[in-house]
Amino acid sequence: MKKSFSEFFPIPKFLEMRSVGLAISERSVHAIEFVKGPKGLRVGRFGLWKIPAGAIKGGYVNDKKVVTDVLRKLQKDLSIEFVSASLPEEKAYLFKTEFPKAGVTDLRETIEFRLEDNAPVSARDSLFDFAVIPGQPDSDHVDVSVSVLPTKVVEVYLEIIKDAGLKPVSLEVEATAISRAVVPAKNLGTFLIVNVGKVSTYLSIVSRGVVQFSITIPIGADSLTAGIAKHFAVDMPAAKKIKEERGFVKAKENTEVFLSLVDAVSGIRDEVNKLSVYWQTHRNSPGATGKKIEKIILCGRDTSLVGFSEYLSTSVKIPVELANVWQNAFSFDDFTPSISFRDSLNYASAIGLALPDEINMHV
Repeated sequence: MKKSFSEFFPIPKFLEMRSVGLAISERSVHAIEFVKGPKGLRVGRFGLWKIPAGAIKGGYVNDKKVVTDVLRKLQKDLSIEFVSASLPEEKAYLFKTEFPKAGVTDLRETIEFRLEDNAPVSARDSLFDFAVIPGQPDSDHVDVSVSVLPTKVVEVYLEIIKDAGLKPVSLEVEATAISRAVVPAKNLGTFLIVNVGKVSTYLSIVSRGVVQFSITIPIGADSLTAGIAKHFAVDMPAAKKIKEERGFVKAKENTEVFLSLVDAVSGIRDEVNKLSVYWQTHRNSPGATGKKIEKIILCGRDTSLVGFSEYLSTSVKIPVELANVWQNAFSFDDFTPSISFRDSLNYASAIGLALPDEINMHV
């Protein structure tokens, strides 16, 4: 006797295929897929493709043809079809709201009525998604985290993806995708994620398995490299080599490099400190403050610079660690990816997008 809905309506074969995680940022696209191995998941196809400067700026696609051509090359190189893609953090508005449990029959419709009070876009011109934040069973209200994006932004990303011959299965804001990779599954603790990209750094608070706050700051890996290039009067490739070889160590023999990096790194530190203070002192309507931040999790290749995590931890008085972006996919006892640890820190968003739903569940 048939017992499940899926048995009456078998899932089409193409829907059973795992989609490839596709993380589109201002200067690059990272793609990765997971396939089933003898002991669970393992990495399948993956790669990095660079996007010319200016084609995407601040999350807005200035040159659709250029970005589409990059995605088309990716599609050809990997021979992929279905993707779960990221949406730009810079264009997203994230807010937290709450509703009384009694009287709310349609949560999505109720949230829509509050959009314009919490985001600088009209409900008519925006799209949103939301996640219910797990709370106490005896609570009289429901907490919800809402992500809002202008419809025209989402439409452009859909257009370039489809024009490249790819089929989007889902779209998700980058902060949510990253949290799925770097926060241990089913862990309801509170974490501050620092993702240092090429031109910007993204900070987000994840608590009870849901992204509840995020900001973007205009300091990235290029800012660090530019500081060295200016100080030593060298080009960017040479400056990048110095940065990666000597790191951010405050030692007599490394004083010049440290001083050339300190403005950019301290800029990130200051914003991390502001966000952590705000989170732990701001009160919601019932009068409660945010849960204590247990740990700062770093991703983005430059966060692996020698001395970076130590400097941040000492400055903000919160434990800091580099992300294990594979923790929710497999154990190193079962599989060793060919992507180096340092490079893996740039794949966090793509990995989160590619993880199967049954692994992604936090509760």
